[in-house]
Amino acid sequence: MSSAPPTIVESVGGEAGDGLLLFDADCPFCRRSVRWLLAHERPDSRLRIAGLKGMVSRRLGEHFRIDFDRSDSIWYFVDGEPSRNSDAAWRLATRLRGGWRQLEWLRWIPRPLRDGGYRFIGDHRHRLSPLGAPRLEDHPRWVDRLPAGLCHRCGLPAELADEP
Repeated sequence: MSSAPPTIVESVGGEAGDGLLLFDADCPFCRRSVRWLLAHERPDSRLRIAGLKGMVSRRLGEHFRIDFDRSDSIWYFVDGEPSRNSDAAWRLATRLRGGWRQLEWLRWIPRPLRDGGYRFIGDHRHRLSPLGAPRLEDHPRWVDRLPAGLCHRCGLPAELADEP
């Protein structure tokens, strides 16, 4: 057995995810950030990703009454609840391995300050990554539908699943 950490593909296997991240898939900074997150996850993490303008987002938006087409935030779904902006960021930090997990301390910063910092970065994100980044729609963690296993592991209602 190899002592090397599993690659993203190895850690996905055929299992359903244990969290779902919606992000602006058209934004180069966002794509780079998601790639970084996936590369620094704990080996047992099975985060799934989808774009804010896709079918998965529409289905979740109808259920949670959120218009993702008009959103430029990240949204993280785990334990049946959506989190956005800095709340999503510190929750995603709990998925990181090694010293990167210390980013979870962000939760102790008052939300108005955290969200202000998040908004500042969000407002300048196109300048932070001007050269583009590879698309993620062909990434092994990308989902374009909601399988029952993913809904179950993310705590989402079974009726949101595309399949029984």
